[in-house]
Amino acid sequence: MTANPLWTDDQAAAEKLALRLIKREDVRAARETARRAMLEDPLAATLDGIAGLDRSLDQWVLGLVMREANGDTIDPRVVWNISNAPRDWYGHVYLGAAVAIDNPDNFNREIPIDGDGTYEITIRFSADPPQFSIVCEVEPEHHAGLGRNLGAYTLQQLTEGSAPGEPVIITVGPGEGGRFHLKTEPGARIQVYTRDSQRDWDQVPAEVSVRRLDPPTDHTPRTEDEIAATVVADMPAWVTFWSHFKDDLLGPPPFNSFAGPNGRDGGWGYLAGGRFRLAADEALIVTTDPAGSYYTGFQISDPWTVSPDPMVRLVSLNTSQVEPNPDGTLTFALAAVDPGLANWIDTTNLAEGWMLIRWQGVPASADPARFLRETRVVALDRIEADVHAAVPRIDIAGRRRQLARRARSHGTRTRAGQWLP
Repeated sequence: MTANPLWTDDQAAAEKLALRLIKREDVRAARETARRAMLEDPLAATLDGIAGLDRSLDQWVLGLVMREANGDTIDPRVVWNISNAPRDWYGHVYLGAAVAIDNPDNFNREIPIDGDGTYEITIRFSADPPQFSIVCEVEPEHHAGLGRNLGAYTLQQLTEGSAPGEPVIITVGPGEGGRFHLKTEPGARIQVYTRDSQRDWDQVPAEVSVRRLDPPTDHTPRTEDEIAATVVADMPAWVTFWSHFKDDLLGPPPFNSFAGPNGRDGGWGYLAGGRFRLAADEALIVTTDPAGSYYTGFQISDPWTVSPDPMVRLVSLNTSQVEPNPDGTLTFALAAVDPGLANWIDTTNLAEGWMLIRWQGVPASADPARFLRETRVVALDRIEADVHAAVPRIDIAGRRRQLARRARSHGTRTRAGQWLP
């Protein structure tokens, strides 16, 4: 048993504020204006598009509101934001916030930074930590876009030469800093993001705290009216960006194929992504090589790039949740019904959507050109004949155990005050 590093007073305060804000008339009016614009998107004319429109919009809106709820760069907090699974904790139900094919293996926490200020971030890793990265980015106007990378560190860099349990100190600011320093730009609005990527859902994420070293003496906290006004001003650009993010994501590549793997800014790993489009009697077979990576994960999302609820559906699989082939490669089957292969990715009856594979903590000797081995569509009634017999299968009892284990492990993240594997 250990303390749950997600269960903090700052997290509770940010969520309670955000849940109040999304109920305000001015914020709801801005949301409805954004919804009318989304209805003009060609995707809204499709069955999957209209079915997922309101859920996607609500995830984006709550993501924006949470970012503004923790938007005080004078008194910043560490707040978990992008995670779409609903959770019942702190005495309220939080329905989730998500953008950009959110990963259920990730804990994405945010720290707002003033480019002129100096800060100290303290990180304490568990004995068996998830893959970790910390990234410093210049925020676009209205948060509407992908930030410009200023620097990053990974778990391997931060723990090299450190004793187990020793806290890691990262300084942030426009000048020079200590051993680990993220250099900012004066005058810029900065976000520092930390990401724990669990290869096993029983892994405990890092404890992360922040303090500003040079706070002004005349600081006055923002009022809820001021925060709401900022949300309303940001929402048109924010929703426009995320609703059109899908339009040129990764190309986009043809259906049932991938772009990449491509290296990510900051050197934290590789990503391959694409779109699937499958009939009810088809499966997409994908074989990958984990290449000795500390973490790998495969997931899907709907056509708006928001993932289905991952708690009780197999919409993602990570390093600990897969059955490897005898040669160490991994074969996945994307399908709407159970294909009988161990590594099933459940499309949750989506006719089309997005799929993403990540490799993090990759050995320097790994060849990204070998990460993706095979991608092909097969008929479900041809699985036994067309998929090699060495690829692991599973029976109904095994699938029940797999799903029960998934639900139990997912529940650890919102247990009050403690992390119970």
